[in-house]
Amino acid sequence: NPEQWKILESEVFPELVKKYGSGVRIWSAACSTGDEPYSLAMLLSKFMPLNKIKIIATDIDEQVLDKARMGLYRGQSLNALPDEFKTKYFTKVGDNSFQIKDEVKKCVEFKKHNLLKDPYPSGCNLIVCRNVMIYFTEDAKQEIYKKFNKALKVDGCLFVGNTEQIINYRDLGYEYDKIFFYRKSKEI
Repeated sequence: NPEQWKILESEVFPELVKKYGSGVRIWSAACSTGDEPYSLAMLLSKFMPLNKIKIIATDIDEQVLDKARMGLYRGQSLNALPDEFKTKYFTKVGDNSFQIKDEVKKCVEFKKHNLLKDPYPSGCNLIVCRNVMIYFTEDAKQEIYKKFNKALKVDGCLFVGNTEQIINYRDLGYEYDKIFFYRKSKEI
């Protein structure tokens, strides 16, 4: 969804960096094989040095987290990535694999986390949780959105997938900010 990432680049990240500098706290929830948190780090590197970027990335599946930590991707996984990032942050391995460079790997801390049971990180400025909520019941979704609210600082953003609009966002302490971005408006 390149349009959503353009909003992240042109509006969300500049605002966060202006307000928090290198203290921006980002959580990539249900990060799977790491594509998303690494993409966040590369995109954020347009606004601050990589050695200042720290992203928490979590998933329930230890096997996908191991793959994420390796940072080895097939060529087709990088199709939507801008060429400048491919050139700058990856090394080609074999015929059709690419290894993400250590300088990007160091930006991301991968941890096992169950969205339904485990404690959430706190003080987040941005939570990215895309394309996983469709697997939860409505009751579980409501509970997770409430926990995300508590994990965010006031004015923090929740970035969801294009199939995951939050219908009752006001009841959950959010205001609609931009398409697929919800800003925390109050504690619930």
